[in-house]
Amino acid sequence: MKKSLLVFLLFASTLWADSVLVVKKGWQLIGSSVPLPDMSKFTSENVTQVWHFDAPTQTWLGFSPESTTQQKMKERGFSPLTSLQNWHGFWIESKQEWVLTLPQSTLTTPPATTQNGDIIQLYKGWNLISLPIDSVVSADIFTPLTVWKYNSNQQWELSDSTQKQTSFPALGHITNADGLWVKADTDQNISVMQEASKLHNFNSTQEMETFVTQMATLYQRPYCGIEPFRMPMIMVDEIGQETVSDAIEAPTTAPSATDDTKESVTHATSTNLQEADVDEADILKHDGTTIFYKVSTNTQASIKLTTFEALANNVTTPFNQITFPNTQNISEMYLVDERLVVLSFGYSPTNTTESIVDIFDVSDTQNILKISSYHIDGNRVTSRVVGDNLYLVSQFSPQISMTYPKIYTTAPKECQEYFEGVNYTMQTNYIACYNLNKEYDSGLYYRYDYENPLITVVDLMPEIRLNETEIEPLITPQRLYASSKQNQNSTLTTVSNFAIHAGSYTQSNSFVGYSSLQYASSKALYLVSNEYPFYYDFTNYKERSNIYKFNLDSNLSYQGLGEVYGHALNQFSLSEYNDILRIATTEGFSWGSDGTQNTLYTLAQESDALQIKGILSGLGKENETIKAVRFMGHRAYIVTFRQTDPLYTIDISDPTRPQKVGELHINGYSDYLHPIGEDKLLGFGRNADDQGRVRGLKLELFDVSDFAHPTSLDTILFADNTSSDLEYNHKALAYRSSDNLFAFPYQSYDYTGYYGTMLNTLGVYQVEGNQLKTYQSLTTPNPTWSEKRGLIFDMNGTTYISFFANDTVITDTLKEK
Repeated sequence: MKKSLLVFLLFASTLWADSVLVVKKGWQLIGSSVPLPDMSKFTSENVTQVWHFDAPTQTWLGFSPESTTQQKMKERGFSPLTSLQNWHGFWIESKQEWVLTLPQSTLTTPPATTQNGDIIQLYKGWNLISLPIDSVVSADIFTPLTVWKYNSNQQWELSDSTQKQTSFPALGHITNADGLWVKADTDQNISVMQEASKLHNFNSTQEMETFVTQMATLYQRPYCGIEPFRMPMIMVDEIGQETVSDAIEAPTTAPSATDDTKESVTHATSTNLQEADVDEADILKHDGTTIFYKVSTNTQASIKLTTFEALANNVTTPFNQITFPNTQNISEMYLVDERLVVLSFGYSPTNTTESIVDIFDVSDTQNILKISSYHIDGNRVTSRVVGDNLYLVSQFSPQISMTYPKIYTTAPKECQEYFEGVNYTMQTNYIACYNLNKEYDSGLYYRYDYENPLITVVDLMPEIRLNETEIEPLITPQRLYASSKQNQNSTLTTVSNFAIHAGSYTQSNSFVGYSSLQYASSKALYLVSNEYPFYYDFTNYKERSNIYKFNLDSNLSYQGLGEVYGHALNQFSLSEYNDILRIATTEGFSWGSDGTQNTLYTLAQESDALQIKGILSGLGKENETIKAVRFMGHRAYIVTFRQTDPLYTIDISDPTRPQKVGELHINGYSDYLHPIGEDKLLGFGRNADDQGRVRGLKLELFDVSDFAHPTSLDTILFADNTSSDLEYNHKALAYRSSDNLFAFPYQSYDYTGYYGTMLNTLGVYQVEGNQLKTYQSLTTPNPTWSEKRGLIFDMNGTTYISFFANDTVITDTLKEK
């Protein structure tokens, strides 16, 4: 009861101020990330004197709550210190350890202007400053200036790129509670957010590992500098600790592929791609003769092989299969020039997740050979194939163990009263008890020393296993890019390149940070990061996304960084065309109180930055969010939804001035838009009633031949109890442009039984003129939640439809309904 009551009292006493800083006894060099319009926070009970160095005049300003000391400052010619800016550092002499409370430093309402509040004003000469925002950064933001920091252990740390200093330790991280001495050669302004977003490499493995360790430490520890008050308090007597911690089977008797089969199969559908020249992994691949498809059971995963001839003859038994250990989980695969690339995941000997790349020679489908296998520490995020190159994106989280030493202190009277059970009243100022603990055996009071944790590295950097005996680092100092913003997710995101035909690993490039979305053109890979709160612009009250560009060249070279407001929905929200990146984003959420903002940005690379060239905002009605995006050349189509479905047509032929041309309002929305030639769009999504209540699946055919006046040509509505993989995975669509025939899987429920039965169906349709035509569907009686695919092909003048639902394969001819 005592613990929970103290937590409540502390919370109640900090309602007016969400930031606190423990100020130690003696001299300290500190800062405040919020402006102090007067010096009333510094009382005679706690403080002897406060000094700030005024950079414009290169003179000292002093303050003392004691009138005699203030008078002595005046007599010695020092001007009075009456206020502090949010980027001012100051020296303070404290009489005792006390807690400084500061007003909330982030906005609660949108600012009147978009002017940044993260600017540090530097003048020629010495400057005494601090960070103007709640953040933690490295000293790189001040390169090439000289920077001194007086740390909590009363030691000087130095950052100076112009000369090597061996007598002082290198300056580590900078928090918003640190005061800094910075020497500038000229007057200049520094934007902390802009400089902190830039990426840099490392000169050595030691430098790299030190940076990653420090970042993981900052990410895991509960307190860093001045941060919003956190609960619950820890009341323990021990030191706290946190730890963040191939066989190939023989052929069966089913028919194998023949040369006659290859010649007779035509117009077979393949993986539905966003970009025609950028392949994406899928659970079904074929080369026009042999079909490879993924099958997963509770005990084993495999890739099974069949042929178009077998499907046409209704032979359901595969003629061969590749089995994997039951510890290996197959995700997807590629089929490139008689090479099968299987992507899966498993667990390393240390029980951490690893991504696995197996490459097989399938030139002889009766005798398949594994030519290489690679195990990469971390989770596979996505992948792409361009030409003979596989680009795999993976993420690894450094693991460290930390313990925090105790700093013993004298507890204020009100805290002693609490611990002794004397006083629980709300009138007592329990801010003084911030993060205070008591050893009941010894009776001593202490706080944990979060500035100086004892660190044990568990698993810091990812590796790649090339074979059974050879392991090498996945990340190298010269190929790891890190921003100076250190209080963010310490995840390491890596792009690895493999030469498919040779079955060889080439190289990797990495950056420190989490990637929430990935898009690839044939030229470049774009990784988008928007994790809250690390990429949030608190200064302007805006959600923000960073875009990192890597060229898909022989060096996987990092090209630059761009920033936009809002978050992108999925990979279709990005597109590169004529070297211009287009991205559509939404700020806010439909259920939020502050509304939403839907925006289309265009960006172009200039030097090492992706600069915004054009903006089109204001798409959608109040609280509508983006539900689907499709870019087609210099045109874009965007769907927003909350109650109705506005389909917007947008002209981006001039990237500097994207223009909304037309719009169409209908009930429901589309999750995915598929082009039908140049004048029609096929929308897959959900129906909705007039009040915006979402119902079952819906197919919608749009006419966009009159770009300014899009219209709806035809609609197919499904029952309310239907859903489809296509709502979140475009690869669930089998479409062929030769006759606009398409198929996709969907699920429904038959409630005639006591519990009901899930039905898996492959719907088959066709765009015929201005109408949607429905054909007889295929339904499997075996319920499965695994991914499903359709396959359309012609053989000997007959059109066949196949339905792959895990281990169940059904084939039938195309039939009128």
